[in-house]
Amino acid sequence: MRTRPKTIAPVLVVLAASASLLGQTQGSRPPSAPPAYRHAYYLFLAQPSESCEPCYIPLLLTSMRLDDRAQYTRFEACVVTTYERDSIWRIERAVPMSPSDVTPASRQVRVKERTYRYQEVTASEVLRLLENPEGTIPIHRTIEMRVPSSDELADLIASFRAVK
Repeated sequence: MRTRPKTIAPVLVVLAASASLLGQTQGSRPPSAPPAYRHAYYLFLAQPSESCEPCYIPLLLTSMRLDDRAQYTRFEACVVTTYERDSIWRIERAVPMSPSDVTPASRQVRVKERTYRYQEVTASEVLRLLENPEGTIPIHRTIEMRVPSSDELADLIASFRAVK
């Protein structure tokens, strides 16, 4: 019977520690459960805009701070497209991101092929938007652009109430 080389044990310890840190960083949750978002950033275009694009300001929701990019690998974010930071226009979940998408020195992030400057938002500001998705500015919506229901927003609201 062959014995393992002695160099394997330290490697296994490092792998176990990495797995433990990964679990803490990304949160321990069942695979089907949505991530617990704790950080939010309004995104402002850092490149030429197209049409009315500046009116539709994305709100990026993440489970970890963008400035701490060295602590994570690939992760998923939620992008809430707002109209003038007043109402919710669309929600896109499971938007893939990686550390290379974030440049903390210039506070820029690349999301879905576009480059933005990011500005951190408080949990109370996020809750104001999530709890009042229709906002105060009257806008025309089609059936495809309906206001999300409270059931669709419940997990996001719960995440940011835990932060507040």
